[in-house]
This record gives sequence, structure tokens and C-alpha cells, in this order.
Amino acid sequence: MATIKLRNKLYDLDAPVRGAKAIGEVRGTSEREAFYAAETGKFSFRKDGRILVATAREVLTPMLGEAGIERLIVREPAE
Repeated sequence: MATIKLRNKLYDLDAPVRGAKAIGEVRGTSEREAFYAAETGKFSFRKDGRILVATAREVLTPMLGEAGIERLIVREPAE
């Protein structure tokens, strides 16, 4: 399980993020901007009824690339 830290919050990279508001939090944008980005094809998503569903990886890869996401991954401390 890869975990990233953005704006002092931890997100699982591959867990589903549901709704434009939650996707906007991951992207650092408003709910309206996240919905517009999804509808214009800026990132891949699925719909569950009327709700947008995507993973943090799907949302952030077009903005940051794989190398950018790798820099955000929080490493588990060695025990």
C-alpha cells in the first residue's frame, strides 16, 4: 500500500476517492474545478451513478507524472 502526504493529509494512492469535493482536495482545487477537469478529460475516472470515482494516482499522474508521485510517497519507518 503506497501512501502519499499532501497538505498534511495522508492518502492511499490506490484507494477510491469518491466525489468531486474529495477529488478536489487531492488535486488542491475546488469541487467545481475538479468536476470540470474530469469532464474535459484531464484525468481518468469512473462514475458510480452521478458520483465521480478515481484513485489519487489517477488524479495526480497527469499533473505530476510518475516521478512526481514517487517524491510524495511516505516511506514506512524501519523497525
